[in-house]
Amino acid sequence: MVRRLTCQEVLDQLSDYLDEEARVELVLEVDAHIDHCVHCQVEVDSIRRTIAIYRCEERVVLSARLCDKLQRALDEAYRVGPGAPGEQGSA
Repeated sequence: MVRRLTCQEVLDQLSDYLDEEARVELVLEVDAHIDHCVHCQVEVDSIRRTIAIYRCEERVVLSARLCDKLQRALDEAYRVGPGAPGEQGSA
């Protein structure tokens, strides 16, 4: 019988689980958990997709307009994000 992991146990073991040479027992335990836990399914899928993006060797070329738009969005996010000047509770 496969042991039922908690969400925290799944998160704690996620890097081992995603390793291509993961222990069979761990894979079975995590698979059993994510079969019934939507939150962990999303987490595992997000990390798998992120890994796939980083492994991709194809460079994506953005237009100057799109680069400017992305830079403005990042500047805004950093300006108003946690710890931004003027934000309550910042040092």
